[in-house]
Amino acid sequence: SSAATLADCATAGFEAGRLRHVPLGVRVKPASSAAVAAVCSRFGLRRRYVCFVGTAEPRKNLPRLVAAFEGLKRTDVDLVLVGSAGWGVELAQLLAPLGDRAHVLGVLSNDDRDAIVAGSAVMCYPSLFEGFGLPVLEAMAQGTPVVTSAGIATEEAAGGAALLVDPYDVEAIVTGLAEVLEDDARADQLREAGRHRAAAMSWQTHAELTKAAYREVLGA
Repeated sequence: SSAATLADCATAGFEAGRLRHVPLGVRVKPASSAAVAAVCSRFGLRRRYVCFVGTAEPRKNLPRLVAAFEGLKRTDVDLVLVGSAGWGVELAQLLAPLGDRAHVLGVLSNDDRDAIVAGSAVMCYPSLFEGFGLPVLEAMAQGTPVVTSAGIATEEAAGGAALLVDPYDVEAIVTGLAEVLEDDARADQLREAGRHRAAAMSWQTHAELTKAAYREVLGA
């Protein structure tokens, strides 16, 4: 969970003394260049691309992501969506204006997903609401620059290692994407910061905090 989720629980009426903060972790296992090349070849990805990872549903803010991608006005960059079809979003209709620059890959194995993320120029995750935002950390573990939402749990997950934007402002998302795509030094800075952030968020820490919470409940 995130501190933001704990705050939501407290607002909903849970007693603060009954809440424990147990952040999620991430597996740091960067995809190899060979794995990236293989998966890109399999899915016909031949140009630089921006990727999104997650279920297609209203809170993921895909209409604004697509509008921002169009706002870049670049024909040398594609958009790749990874994840289940979900609900409440008509992907075919939404992506139609992008033509063959949009690639919907669906649900992938963890290894293929990691390779797609590792091969992307930037992972954009402009959600309107998240309980934590694990795809942010998963992208950082692959050394991929991240553009994500300010003011929700994704900001907390990013830990200062992502470029934060207002998810309700299409132009802000455009500016964030353009900054990463056009400024190699900024992209490299985000890659390095992201790697450090991911390395600090281990599943071991998550497990220890979970055990501690169970011990409290059991009085052990």
